[in-house]
Amino acid sequence: MPRIATVGDVNVDLIARIDRMPEMGKQVITRDFQTHGGGCSANFSLSCARLGMEVQLFGKVGDDVFGRYVLIELEDNGVDTKNVRMTEQKTGVTVAIVQGIERSFITFRGENATFCLDDIDVSKISADMVHLPSYFLMDALRDGYVKLIDLLHAAGVKVSFDTGWDPRGFIPETVEPLFRILPRVDVFLPNLDEARSILGLGPDVGPEKAAEILLDMGVKVVAIKMGKDGCWVADRENIEYVPAFQVKVVDTTGAGDNFNAGFISSYISGKPLRECAIIGSATAALKVGGIGWSTYPTRKQVNTFLADRGFKGL
Repeated sequence: MPRIATVGDVNVDLIARIDRMPEMGKQVITRDFQTHGGGCSANFSLSCARLGMEVQLFGKVGDDVFGRYVLIELEDNGVDTKNVRMTEQKTGVTVAIVQGIERSFITFRGENATFCLDDIDVSKISADMVHLPSYFLMDALRDGYVKLIDLLHAAGVKVSFDTGWDPRGFIPETVEPLFRILPRVDVFLPNLDEARSILGLGPDVGPEKAAEILLDMGVKVVAIKMGKDGCWVADRENIEYVPAFQVKVVDTTGAGDNFNAGFISSYISGKPLRECAIIGSATAALKVGGIGWSTYPTRKQVNTFLADRGFKGL
């Protein structure tokens, strides 16, 4: 079976559901409060594991209640966490404020912000593909991405990449290094707003043009996500649109990571790009029906969902 590794952020999500935001100095009562594992790398690894893939996670957490909780959850779901460093500092935490299906976030990056190339023993990576998410949150790793990707390619390992959103507003300090990283990337999986912001494109520029620019930069495969509006997938031979599945949405947190997991699991299994996008979309569609890691779909659930709609599974 093809193997996957992911290098990046691991944290805990604290989710509160409210009807309205409190005024300054005031209080509101939450209708629900939940604790879940989080971080794009952790989300991706757990989704891959539930899809039946062998997956390693490389990251850093604190030796605290949050760090121990998240590692136990991952291990219980079949993720290899032996290469997640545990330190005396604090685990990253995101507080998610949910109103309806809209979300706002407050993030303490914790050890995610200090995780760097020196924390990664590349010789322990045993994978056909390494996924690198959350570029904009991994400050200490930013200068190490080029070297890390070069080391992986020298070992015959492919690399997928998803920057996520830049909370600083896509400033030159964070964006400019990407123009050395992206030409080295095998599979790039941004959403449309991220692709436009990275490339300096206006809101009128469509996903086809963004994909064309990224391919011209040297990216080998591009999948531009657009949520409920589907996605565009492209390589140097072809570009095509794949619609999303229409499902009831409860919570979209982690949907992009589940899409990535379905897409990459399919890609390294040798499936055509359109099938990769369909399987990614199905994985995300099943996830948004619930909250947290327990709702991440299994391989059987994804394959049944697809078979019921006339598509091939993973």
